[in-house]
Amino acid sequence: MITVFANNKEVPVNMVEFSDGAITFKLYELPDNPRYISVNVCSTTPVYRVREEIVLVYDCILNAYMTDKPSIELNIPYLPYGRADRIFEKGNPNALNCFLDFLENDLAWVDVINVCDVHNESSIQHYNIKNKSQLECFKQSLPHGFNTDYDIVLAADKGAVDKAQTIASHLEVDVFNCGKEREISTGKIIKSTLPDIDFKGKVVLVPDDLMDGGYTFIKLAEQLREAGVSQVDLYVTHLIASKGLDIFKGLIDNIYCYQTVGKYVNKLDVTRFNLNK
Repeated sequence: MITVFANNKEVPVNMVEFSDGAITFKLYELPDNPRYISVNVCSTTPVYRVREEIVLVYDCILNAYMTDKPSIELNIPYLPYGRADRIFEKGNPNALNCFLDFLENDLAWVDVINVCDVHNESSIQHYNIKNKSQLECFKQSLPHGFNTDYDIVLAADKGAVDKAQTIASHLEVDVFNCGKEREISTGKIIKSTLPDIDFKGKVVLVPDDLMDGGYTFIKLAEQLREAGVSQVDLYVTHLIASKGLDIFKGLIDNIYCYQTVGKYVNKLDVTRFNLNK
């Protein structure tokens, strides 16, 4: 659920859900004349509920400070509809543009909107949105004492190679990219192709912005195992894992993530996977 802080102190948010599915919020303890307020969307909130929660909580704040407006920051670490950044087929909406237009046009009091590792950075360039880079998220996601020496950073596709390059530069290793083909209507990966290099005995990191069902990474890991790698680690900023984590056993050695999205898995599940528990 959405959280609110005023002057770095959490303001209790009471959400009420009615029998018809409508929701409302009560923010009883909003302070008088705060300097700034931050509104934080939880990454486990279903995407279809995010807009509704923002609108109602924003209106609570708007009504509380009609004259003396505090500085307001909105944090949406997982940008809703971030993957739907274009019209894929006739009859589809441009869902991301619809959401971004809502942010731009309906939240006039918001001073800054923060998101993390947007799938397509160019999609937000004309909006008042700050994007935390994949590299920044990666650095904050590693466990204490992390010391794996990678030989290769491997981008899952051409679209991921620029972001992967920043991580490879940080780790001071080479980066290569894979190819993949999708079926347009379903989005299913038809095939992936490895770069023509020697993978035998190598420790490989595959970074990406998001993992949903994980089919892409399973097929890629299978190919890497066949090519003789000694270790395959996966980093994703937004981990949905809608099929769970067990499907990666024997293929992926470690999974690191900035945050989990939805309610399929949580950070404890990820830690247990990495510890083989």
